[in-house]
Amino acid sequence: MLAGLLFYAPCSFAVDGDVIFAKLDSQLQQPSPQERTSYLRQSPIGLEQYRVRAAQHIYKLNTDKVYAGRMPPMLKAIGVVEVQLASNGEIRNLKWNRPPLHAPEVMKEIERTLRAAAPYPATLQGDSVVFTETWLWHQSGRFQLLSLTEGQD
Repeated sequence: MLAGLLFYAPCSFAVDGDVIFAKLDSQLQQPSPQERTSYLRQSPIGLEQYRVRAAQHIYKLNTDKVYAGRMPPMLKAIGVVEVQLASNGEIRNLKWNRPPLHAPEVMKEIERTLRAAAPYPATLQGDSVVFTETWLWHQSGRFQLLSLTEGQD
């Protein structure tokens, strides 16, 4: 993928999903949200692939909150939320298909996590995207997304 690229000065790389940012060592910093949105434009993909890509994006930004391993049989909450994104990856709307009403603090945290992860990877064709994700919430406050779950005992 990097074949044909020549660098004449010491540089470093920052990786964001499938995108590699190269900058001079003296200038290396995390990309701005505007840079992330413009560089994250990918080739057209199916909705299921986009849902997985969005889940990977959420995991990457919340590594300390992702539950590692198989989930236990009893969970604190399960929530299903529909996410509508604008063509630039910003959230237009969140709609609960199955809200965990018994755990309103979980609902708030899921919404906060979804909003904080914006902008999401944008599609090359510039279309808006609507996808549904199921959140599996452990008593510890850690979660897994159904798109990337390691399973449940």
